[in-house]
Parts: sequence; C-alpha cells; structure tokens
Amino acid sequence: MRSTIKDVAKLANVSTATVSNVLTKKKYVSPDLAEKIRQAMNELNYKPNTIARSLKVNRSFNIGLMVPDITNPFFGEIVKYAEKVAHKENYQITLCNSDNDSKRENKLIDIFLSAGMDGIINVAPRMKQRQLNQKLNIPMIIVDRPHFQTSENIAFVYADNYISSASVAQYFVERGYRKFICFAGPIEDVPNAYKRLSGFLDKIKECGFSEEDCEVYYCDFTFDSGFETMKKLLKNYDISEHKAAFISSDITAWGAIEAVKAHHLRIPEDIAIAGYDNIYFSRFLHPGLTTVENPTKELGTMATQLLIDAINSQKRFNGNYVVVSSSLIERQST
Repeated sequence: MRSTIKDVAKLANVSTATVSNVLTKKKYVSPDLAEKIRQAMNELNYKPNTIARSLKVNRSFNIGLMVPDITNPFFGEIVKYAEKVAHKENYQITLCNSDNDSKRENKLIDIFLSAGMDGIINVAPRMKQRQLNQKLNIPMIIVDRPHFQTSENIAFVYADNYISSASVAQYFVERGYRKFICFAGPIEDVPNAYKRLSGFLDKIKECGFSEEDCEVYYCDFTFDSGFETMKKLLKNYDISEHKAAFISSDITAWGAIEAVKAHHLRIPEDIAIAGYDNIYFSRFLHPGLTTVENPTKELGTMATQLLIDAINSQKRFNGNYVVVSSSLIERQST
C-alpha cells in the first residue's frame, strides 16, 4: 500500500503541514527536523503525489523548455544545467526542439500554454521581437538573446556577444594578424549572430584596419555549412596572406577546420581559426579550438532558478535581464 504524507508525519512525529513545507520549501524548516522528515520518507519509501499536489496549489510543477537545435552541444549543455536546477526544486522539464523555425517556436509557446506549464525557458529564439513581446499568463525567460524593452512577464539571461566577439578581433591583432575572415551566422534571424559580426568588425576598424581587410561570409550554425563555406573560400586562398578566421559558432568552426584539413593546409600556420561557444568537444579538436566561452552552466542554471523563483513568488518579470560574463579561451588553432 502506498505511503501518504500522514504516514510520514506520524513516523517523524510532526504535522502534515511541516512535511509539506519540506517538500515545497515554501516555509522554513530547521535542517535537523528536515533531515528527520527525509529519513521518514526514505523508510516509508514515500513518493509525493504530484497530481494531488498540483491540484492543491493550482500548479503543474512543469516547465516548458525549447531549444533551436538539440543536436548542437551548446544547447544540450544548457538543457543539462537547467534540468539539474529543476530536479533540485522538484520541477519537471518538458523539452522541445524548434528546428530553427520561428513558426514552430510560436506554436510551441501555444502548446506549453495549453499544456498548463508553469513557465517557459525559450533558448535563442528566432521569433521577431513583436512575437516574443506578447502577453502571457505565465512567466517566460529568454536565454542567449539580447534583452529588449518590455513590460510583459518576460526576463532575459545572456552574455554580451558584441564585447566577446570584439575580444576575438583584439586578440587576432595582438597576435600579429593583418588579414581577417569572419563567418557570420544567420544575422537576419539570430540577434546574437549580428552582435558577433558587428563586434568583430567594429574592433577591426577600431584597430586601424579597413573593411577590405576582412572577408565576410554568411552561413548557418551547422557543421555542414562551416565545411562548405570554408571549402569555397579556399579555392582562391593565398596562404602568404596568413589570415585569421573568426567562425562565430564552434560547431561551424569544426566544419571549417575539417575543410582546411581536406585542402591539405595547416592550422594555424596557413590559416588561424577561432570559434564561439566553447562547447565540450572544442578542446579535443585537432588542433584545439581557440574560442569564446559562452557560459552554458550560468545560462542554464540562472535562467531556471530565476524562473522557478518567479513561479513560486508569483512576481512578474517586467523585462528584467541578467548579463553573464564570457571569456576568450586560447588553444592551438590560433
């Protein structure tokens, strides 16, 4: 027979309200008493009835999380850290992949709302600002996208992609490079892709170089796009110019590196390459990829904790935003 909260309270010699406070963390319970209650739960193999709990507080304890591309390790790491916080706070996450499609993103928001989610974590959405800036009856955190002015129940957690990309340009110049390449992402659809391009180009100009000193190519944030774009570039590449390429996504940079190898050129002797995101495998590429650390742990952890705190307190966001720090990681590719 399944144990109940009354059974736990009786064994721990406390009230059911105290047991409930340990489960919900809505009120303070001393560490010693909380441990006593947890021991009683373990002894009785007690599992909270989440359906009954949801009905009682009119909450599902479920968060909708959408990412653009689940195959990209950058987004996978954000999900991992988000899930850790949710698990600690006794929330479940429903994960959906938008496949880089703004129409699907919009549909997923409707699905989350109709499914009774308590909140939404929307990672790097491609939806237009006017679509995102909609009135929702639940809070939404937008991750890895610059904030915009809003009075809706929306908050933002992101790193400053403009400053980080400028640091790559500064690094190239200090390393003695005088000719540059930039693989920009889909700047029309992804605000941070535009930030990365503009930050890099502005710093190049600030350092005394002209627009002609930097070749710009537009591609998607995928391995195949990086490979094909670099392959086309190398058809007329002059190794005597020894250019430095900023590939504004690590997974795209990986494709570009493989194209350079296929062309029998050396990295960084013939062409230097830096990426952006510092996803897990970037250190294991050959050569190791110099890149910008886009802090997945802070993005996933902070976004989820802020969202759950807002759900529990029932406080509105009103456009709040948090900017996390990023840094340049130097490896052998430059």
